[in-house]
Order: sequence, then structure tokens, then C-alpha cells
Amino acid sequence: MRTSTLFCFSLLCVAGASFAQARTAPPAQTAPAARRPAPAPAAPRSGIAMTVTDAHGLPIPDVRVTVAGPSDRSGETDDNGQVNFVGMQPGTYRARFDGDKVVSFEREVVVRAGQPTGVEVTLNLTPPAAAPPPAPALAPTAVQPATPRLGPAGQPGVSSVLDLLEKQFIGKQPRREALIACTGNTRTMLIQMNEPLPDRVYDAADVEYYVVGGEGTARLAGREMPVASSSVVSVPRNTLHSFTRKGNRPLILLSILTGEPCEQPK
Repeated sequence: MRTSTLFCFSLLCVAGASFAQARTAPPAQTAPAARRPAPAPAAPRSGIAMTVTDAHGLPIPDVRVTVAGPSDRSGETDDNGQVNFVGMQPGTYRARFDGDKVVSFEREVVVRAGQPTGVEVTLNLTPPAAAPPPAPALAPTAVQPATPRLGPAGQPGVSSVLDLLEKQFIGKQPRREALIACTGNTRTMLIQMNEPLPDRVYDAADVEYYVVGGEGTARLAGREMPVASSSVVSVPRNTLHSFTRKGNRPLILLSILTGEPCEQPK
């Protein structure tokens, strides 16, 4: 009887020790979940900034522009002859320019990744329809002196150059031109440029430029002269001229053209 009791007591001790070891055993550790790699940043998109002018450098509005390529786009130029296309993929595009007043034109444009592409296009205006020949006169008449043709009369008003600059500042565009006033044979424009202004010549008009801000160089008939804020540049008709910016700020000019009919009354 005593031997049996001792045997049971030993069994209870062994069971108790096993139970204590089971309770104090540390829990199994799970392996950390694998971290997913961060997604690669999306490649930056590019764009095209177009400026459409005529042979005299004046902006042409309402020109239909169609761009075909990796990202097809279409639109019309505004009163400043400009149209912008954003969010375009890099590649080679074919741009077509159409309008009721211009001769259709096509050119190739290359868009590079992560940077805007500035495009300046000069279009030829559609020649006017030939007038029918006059009926033969029955008797010779006195020759009347030719009357100079005048453009339509504009509306009187006052404009603020500073307000216009705040609304239409050039930023990083190559060039931006805005019509301020247009009446009779006088046209007033605000010209902002980061890149050189191409050569211009007016056959039957004189032009005065007033430098509103910035620094640059005026080239008149092959001669270069420095210009700065408050400078006045007088250009007689039939004089080839251009402007180039200097420094980091855009060159801002106020242009007053007289002698040619202004066909865009304001």
C-alpha cells in the first residue's frame, strides 16, 4: 500500500512539472511580412506652346491647329496668336495649321520628356480675291488723288499696362504679345519676350517702341544699340529691326504702329 502511494505521488509531480514547462514556454515568433517596394514615380508629361504670326510678326487668331502623334491634340489660337497643349507624351508629332484667312501649313514638332516645347510659326495670309476689271469709261475723267485707307474706328478708353502684365505675364514662354488699342491707322501692342524678337519691317508704317522693363539690345538696319527701362526706339518705315533680351528678366516693350489700317477694333 505504501509503495503504491509513492508511485502515484511521483506521477503527479512529473505531470505538474510538464504542465509548468508548457505554461512558461515562450510563444513561437512569426516571420515579419515582406515589405512591398515603393511604386516608381510616373514619368513627367510634356507640352507644346505655339505662337502663330503673319509675315509682319502680328498674331493671327482663330487658326485651327491639329497635332497628330503619340498624344493627339487640337485647338484654336487666341487673340495673341497662341495655343497651348499640355500633358503630352514625348515623341514626334505632325502639326497642321488651317484657317479661313491663312494658307494651310504643316510642320514636324519633336516633344522631349519633362520639358515644354516652344514653337513659333509664320503663316501666309490668303490673297484677296481679284476685283473685276472696271468698265471702260466713255470719256476721260480727271484723275483723283488716292485717299489713304483707314481702319475702323476703335472705342476710346484708358488701359493700365501694369494690370495687363499681371493678367498676361509671359512666365517662361518665348514671346507674348497683347493688343492694347486698335483704331484707324494706329495699333498699340504690349510685347514681352524671353527669346529674341525676329527681324521685322513695315513697308508703309512707322513704329515707336517704349521699353517698359528689362534690358536688351535693339538692332536697327544692322546697327546694335543697348536699351533699358524708359528707352524710346524710333523705327522709320522700311527699316529692318529686331530686339534681344539681356539678363534674367524678360524684355517688355510698348509698341505703337502708325500708317497701316488697323483691322481689329477694340
